[in-house]
Amino acid sequence: EFAEIKLHPVFGYEILKHLGQLQHVLPGVMHHHEAWNGTGYPNGLKKDEIPVAARILAVADAYDAMTSDRPYRKGISLQKAESILRKGAGTQWAPAVVSAFFEVIDEVHAIIANKEKRSYLPVNKSDYVFEEDVVDEEDMVLSAIMTTTALSENRLYSGLN
Repeated sequence: EFAEIKLHPVFGYEILKHLGQLQHVLPGVMHHHEAWNGTGYPNGLKKDEIPVAARILAVADAYDAMTSDRPYRKGISLQKAESILRKGAGTQWAPAVVSAFFEVIDEVHAIIANKEKRSYLPVNKSDYVFEEDVVDEEDMVLSAIMTTTALSENRLYSGLN
């Protein structure tokens, strides 16, 4: 069963690869489950072999997955998720991306607080990394987290490419 779950990045890539306006997200879709130490999937990429977009998406996706309620479990606290990200920096996730994420943690908390209030998000839609892909509020939250993390990483670690 886990072997099938591990194929979802490939399936996502295959679904999106024919859509011209989504070409820029393909590396993130395909490689967002690669691990910094090379133990991830689908290709076992490690460190700088992992595309920057995938490194950013991996942190944002993990944080969202850990803190969101699922039909089969409650989300964990923000503090617990943040502790897990810190512990996984350098093994599961790119240390520079985790560091950049914590540079904007106050903005991330504001995004989550606004989501919970069902209010507007504190960024303009035109500022999102993947503006044309924003469909619903969940997409807006993930895009806003990715945007703030990407901006911070760009400011702090411009030499990652």
